[in-house]
Amino acid sequence: MKCLHGKSASTSTTSNGSFWFCGQNPSCHFFCSEEDGYRFEKAIIAWKSAGAHQPQCHEHQKLARMRIVKDPMKEDYGRPFFVCSHRENPCSFWQWGDVAETVRPNCRHGFPCCIRKVKKEGLNKDRTFFCCPNGKDNSCSYFEWTPSEEDIPVCPCFEVNFSMPPSYNYTIKRTGERFTSRCGDRMKAFKEHLENKSKDNLTNAFENMKL
Repeated sequence: MKCLHGKSASTSTTSNGSFWFCGQNPSCHFFCSEEDGYRFEKAIIAWKSAGAHQPQCHEHQKLARMRIVKDPMKEDYGRPFFVCSHRENPCSFWQWGDVAETVRPNCRHGFPCCIRKVKKEGLNKDRTFFCCPNGKDNSCSYFEWTPSEEDIPVCPCFEVNFSMPPSYNYTIKRTGERFTSRCGDRMKAFKEHLENKSKDNLTNAFENMKL
């Protein structure tokens, strides 16, 4: 097992079981149980193949901790995401780990916004939004929801083919058509798929003209 540094993780056994954790300094905050080891290995491969960096939470400026969706009943089962790693006072930072970082608008101060997740119970619980990266006292009150699933034409799919590099299987919502891409970003993968289809259609048209 390797941590997010790509180094061999340290291991420890307690009365609660065996665990893997980052033994490097500074730490990448990697931590998982022996039971979750295989799912974390898949998650780290998906994170690296997407070309995403380990993010920092904006409130504490610390590297975020990777976690995975553990509920097998959820569509995103096994998918990696990052949360604040601060133990005593974690902030609301949240970000998927297997997609290229979302393009962020600038707040009214001209700074790139941070992404946070709604924790309060209600209709918008777990929804993510852009906001000013400054603390409450200096915030410009900028607010904007991040793009929703309805804005993305491709279903989320955590099926990773362990080729080199890994590839992803996607499904187009409207048609049910499936395609494979090396790209871990759904929108980029969808655009590349459309471009490839257009090229194939042109090639077929030229071939038919020759007949």
